[in-house]
Amino acid sequence: MNDLLSMLSGGDIRSDGEADRVAEIVLGNPHMIEDLVQGLAVTDDVVRGRSAHALEKIARIRPEWLLDYLDWMIELSKDDPLPMVRWHLAMIFADMAGYEDRVAELVDCLTGLLLDSSVFVRSWTISSLCIIARLYPEHNAGVMQQISKYREDPSTAIRARVRKALEVLTDPNAPMPKGWVKSERLVV
Repeated sequence: MNDLLSMLSGGDIRSDGEADRVAEIVLGNPHMIEDLVQGLAVTDDVVRGRSAHALEKIARIRPEWLLDYLDWMIELSKDDPLPMVRWHLAMIFADMAGYEDRVAELVDCLTGLLLDSSVFVRSWTISSLCIIARLYPEHNAGVMQQISKYREDPSTAIRARVRKALEVLTDPNAPMPKGWVKSERLVV
């Protein structure tokens, strides 16, 4: 395990541990991005979850650093057993929306994540789809159709997220809900 991943190990998965500090280190040392990305492939749930968290922080500022790993992250989002990894990947996919040539692929992946068993994953997926549809109106109708299916979801949180997303997607003047857009680069 490399030094960055060692910083992310130990403790309880419910704690972010040193994820924010690791993100700061990598942002100051771009050559270390691969060391952090390797954390998504380890078997230790704590390290994997915190690696995803740190990568999501980096994607807000330097999404281009993750382009070489995007195909792998899309596949990982479908299979990783840890919800924390999947929801951070869903958040990263919104940050990657600045790359128009990848948007259709991101929408397909996120649409699949709407079926996830985790409320957190589905919630961030809805937010990410909403961000992408706001940036690329040609995806608006399809995204609205997909998320509308969850208006009667058993989860109150999902129903509320769907309601807010539909408000934003039906009214171009409606502000994006606070906290949904984490990227410093996206103007939604």
